[in-house]
Amino acid sequence: MQKISTKKITIFILFIFVALLLLQLIYVAQSHLEKIANHNKVETIISKDLAYSWDTMDEQLATLEDIAKHEQLFKDDAGVLYERTALIYLQKGDNISYYKNLGYALYYLNGSDDDVAVNIYLDLANFYLNNYSFTYAQEMLDKAYAIKPIEDITNPQIKSYAYRMQGIMHIMKYNYNEAETAIMNSQRVLEKHPNEVYTTSYMAMNDVWLARIYEETGRLAKCKEKLDKWADSDMFTTKIYRTIYLRDFIIPYYQAKCYYLCAENIKEYNNIASMDSGAKEQAVINFLHEFMDLCEANNYEKAELYTITKVQKEYPTRNETIQKELNFVLNQLNTTLFNQQNYTIASVVNDVVSDATNELQDAGVEKKQHLTNSLLRTFSWFIGISTLAFLLVMVSNSRFDTLSGLLNRNMFNYNLVKIKSSKAKYGIIMIDIDDFKKINDNYGHLKGDIVLRRLGQIISKETTPDIKAYRYGGEEFVLTVERADLAYIKAVASRIRTHMEEQVWEFDDNDLLITVSIGCAIGSGDDNVVMRADDNLYISKTNGKNQVTM
Repeated sequence: MQKISTKKITIFILFIFVALLLLQLIYVAQSHLEKIANHNKVETIISKDLAYSWDTMDEQLATLEDIAKHEQLFKDDAGVLYERTALIYLQKGDNISYYKNLGYALYYLNGSDDDVAVNIYLDLANFYLNNYSFTYAQEMLDKAYAIKPIEDITNPQIKSYAYRMQGIMHIMKYNYNEAETAIMNSQRVLEKHPNEVYTTSYMAMNDVWLARIYEETGRLAKCKEKLDKWADSDMFTTKIYRTIYLRDFIIPYYQAKCYYLCAENIKEYNNIASMDSGAKEQAVINFLHEFMDLCEANNYEKAELYTITKVQKEYPTRNETIQKELNFVLNQLNTTLFNQQNYTIASVVNDVVSDATNELQDAGVEKKQHLTNSLLRTFSWFIGISTLAFLLVMVSNSRFDTLSGLLNRNMFNYNLVKIKSSKAKYGIIMIDIDDFKKINDNYGHLKGDIVLRRLGQIISKETTPDIKAYRYGGEEFVLTVERADLAYIKAVASRIRTHMEEQVWEFDDNDLLITVSIGCAIGSGDDNVVMRADDNLYISKTNGKNQVTM
């Protein structure tokens, strides 16, 4: 009897085990069939171009998000789905959701050689380029090219986009021949697909950057030809197109035209006493104002700052009223961008990380049959830490001058207010490189950058908790000296002067001597210590340079 019972129990256990195994196999098979069906559904959706109407976008967005949340998908399909979702959010102007969905797409496409993975890194590079973070943009482009060289990209839209991003990066590095080659490669890809819905807009984007290259290389007639070609485009006048193409066409178009107008109407008349030169300059300023209004209405203050700074540097006007107005705008922009970064680190980081974590936790409840809790936690941390690290890098970049490694002018203005409000005594050391223009003229701007970087290193060695160093602008640097170190202010200045005088410059075989002139001043409260230090710097300059005036 005992043997019969044991046998029955064993058979029953085996039956249950086999039943569970069959159920698991049925579930896996069913899931796989669902993924195949959904793969076809995703391919059908992705094969359709985005229709440019708000209602259609919302409808597509609802469809994509419903599939992503409730359907079983292959990893590549999920990645493609999130990438399309991100593009819709971009067109709607929701940048946070755009980059969050790009993060989701990258997660699912990790290890894939699909063109879509390349496109995501191109989008991230585009973001960094629009924020003038060129090092990070190059990192994203390198990741895109590591997945697949441009020549091997099969999707013509993505291939054209890749060439354009390559060209823009060359422009930012002043490699104009390579830039023109890359942009023309992008155009040739488009010319082979003239009837695609994206072709016209992509050609317009390429022409704008070609106009930029032509302006930078002095071919103003060709620059004007490219700008005039698209001056009446409906991408300017149609509201939805204006939103969609703001980043990739409208802002670059305005920048290129600003530079062209400056080259045509300010630089050309800079040395000519013409009755209408002031009117021509004012016409340029009016267009600059139109561009500034566009930037400020759409949160493109960095593009505005970059453009005005370039205009001031390369096309200086003799009109004092206009110059004063540009200086005022620059100061306002510096303050605005600094405040924006503070707000970002205080608010946006927490919100984005929290939203991403909560969203993935909710998704885990709905899709727990095929996503484990560990995957959700990994994904949440991936999004949260990536976002936090990204924003921390942005804030760090807003504090430091990338060339010299010192704090920037924004931080000087900010810290000076705190120092003055304390009513305690403090000192200012103003430093200017002697005859710096001759260095740029004789050896080139790259060698000039080496001089600026070397001086930054010399100055940084003098910093302490009570001595902070900043790049003030151009070839000027400034140090604030407080508390115990105030007694050594002139000694600090003298060491900087001496060390700079002793430097050996590898780019010159004739024992090139590069010196600095320095002015120092001490005061407190509302005393204009900066102006007195600047006056002493002027005395050092007029008395023969390469000296310290206290």
